[in-house]
Amino acid sequence: MHADLEKLVAKKKIPEAFAARLDKFSPGNYVVHKSWGVGKVKEWNLPENSIVINFESKPDHQMELKFAFNLLTPLPQGHYLIACFEDPKGIWASAKTDPLTLVRLVLNGNFSGKDGEDEPQPIAPEDVEKNLKGRVVPEGDWKSWWEKARKAMRDKSEFILPTRRGELIALRGETMSPAAALLEDYKKARDLRTCVRLLDAAKPETLKDDHDVVLELVAALEKDIEEGGVNVKQQILELIIVRDELIDALLKSADKGKDGVPAADQEDEGIRKLMAAIPDMTTLDSVLAGISSEEIVAFIGDVPAARQKKIYEALPEAHNGQWLSYATNIFLFGGSKAIGEVAKFIIVKGEGEQLYQDIRNGISRQSLPADVLVWICRERKGAAKPVFTLALGSAIMNAIERDASDGGPNKGLRLRNLLVEDKQLAPDLIRNVTESEARPFAKAIYDSASLHDLDRNLLLANMMRVHHGLQEIVLSRTKVQEKQQLYVSIESYNQRKAEYDELVNVRIPKNKQDLTVTRAEGDLRENGGYQDAKATRQVLMRRSEELARNLAQAHPTDFKDVDTSRSGMGTYVTVVDPEGQEAVFTILGAWDSDPDNRVIPYTSKLGQKLTGHAVGDVIKLPFVPGEKPVKLTVKAIAAVNP
Repeated sequence: MHADLEKLVAKKKIPEAFAARLDKFSPGNYVVHKSWGVGKVKEWNLPENSIVINFESKPDHQMELKFAFNLLTPLPQGHYLIACFEDPKGIWASAKTDPLTLVRLVLNGNFSGKDGEDEPQPIAPEDVEKNLKGRVVPEGDWKSWWEKARKAMRDKSEFILPTRRGELIALRGETMSPAAALLEDYKKARDLRTCVRLLDAAKPETLKDDHDVVLELVAALEKDIEEGGVNVKQQILELIIVRDELIDALLKSADKGKDGVPAADQEDEGIRKLMAAIPDMTTLDSVLAGISSEEIVAFIGDVPAARQKKIYEALPEAHNGQWLSYATNIFLFGGSKAIGEVAKFIIVKGEGEQLYQDIRNGISRQSLPADVLVWICRERKGAAKPVFTLALGSAIMNAIERDASDGGPNKGLRLRNLLVEDKQLAPDLIRNVTESEARPFAKAIYDSASLHDLDRNLLLANMMRVHHGLQEIVLSRTKVQEKQQLYVSIESYNQRKAEYDELVNVRIPKNKQDLTVTRAEGDLRENGGYQDAKATRQVLMRRSEELARNLAQAHPTDFKDVDTSRSGMGTYVTVVDPEGQEAVFTILGAWDSDPDNRVIPYTSKLGQKLTGHAVGDVIKLPFVPGEKPVKLTVKAIAAVNP
């Protein structure tokens, strides 16, 4: 305890418990403020109730002791933030070449300061970033440094890494082999999803030489496979595949023998027991036989491609004569991450022609999901070449319009972006047909409300390189577009343009960054932050598309010098009811609406009823918004902007 406090306690001027609390703020100790960062107490003056602290961003900052109690958190001795405060450049110099030196410093010095918690505590990845980025690691170097640090941690069994959002980074209490560390983590896992993530992160080459531990891990896997419930079928399939891979690696390692001695000259009781147990283990095809195609399409896209391949290879054994329809159902409804692998499997098995016929039927009925259409377009010079025809163009436009009208732009947006960004896609669709055959597809593109004006024009321009006569579509649509043009006030146009600019330049890029950051945290299925960012992206993209369409149609005007001989857009219309009461209606642009103050857009029903009248005309309208219509006489017409 500080000498000043000991004197006060001895004189019984302050309780000993309070002195112990106060001692944490004595000169030489360290504190942290949520905005000012870490600080070292330079001096204090107890009689005057003041304290001077050297903060990272506020050197020699003086404050009242009572405020220090409320605003500052004392740092216990040995805390990693103290080392980062005292020598950030020195720590960064060593961390640049060996990231684990800094990671170990953090994990060995993450003391909570709470009574009874004397050991360093695990830490969340986001707290590591919050406390190190800009303090020790320069902000511009953070991303590459943290990736390097995470990779290094994965290679060291001393670290326990999170497998999902919300879990912490920790140090193991003892040194153990990679296989032993994996087994320990596997046994502690809360569910089979976590088990799969742990096995995904493991490196097989580091496990194969630790036979006894791997045998125990295989036994634990088999137990979970046998006892797994109906709600974890994906994880059971993946555990079977991982178990078989471990067994293969173990047997290959045993065949090579230990220390170069042939395996035949060695006794390995564990290997013999394993080989004897293999025939009784649960097989991939036996589990697949109990999973319907409707069930598997819900999760097959979340299975890594290499494991998907093994699942497909087991289908003929699992479903006998029904395997082709089963695989075709996966192709149609399994999602973008399953389509390529299952199509390759069907073709390799010699059933490609049947798959192509199913695709042709889907194109003619315009019932293929957007993911399948994307695959056909991308594989048009490869696996999908037999079904890449002009008929596909109609199916693409139908899918884009359907998804846009359903209010779910996720899959339709992907297809639309492919159509717009792949500059050869639309020309390739019409390359082998006549101009008259290509014309309906070109019209569908040019008339689509789901495509921006610029995108439509670029698509038509690309198609004109194949058939020049398609430019007539552009010319014939010009007059129609002029009729569809909306007149809006400059103020309302600027408001929507500002909203669109903020979406495109600020909110969407930030959301993209959020997706990147949360995706890096792993396990997208359990990652709440990633799912939230993905849902937000759908809302932002839908709104940006809506604004882009509206702005393309809009013609801003200041309503200058409008004709006041008759009521219309840009005029004040004064009306009188049968009792002599007057009211003034303001007719403005399509986006100007304030019913309570009788400001109405010219495109509204009320605006259309008010338009085209001269002074003295009698019209039937509600005098008060929301009430029954009455006969009103037009008394005066004046310009909004004379």
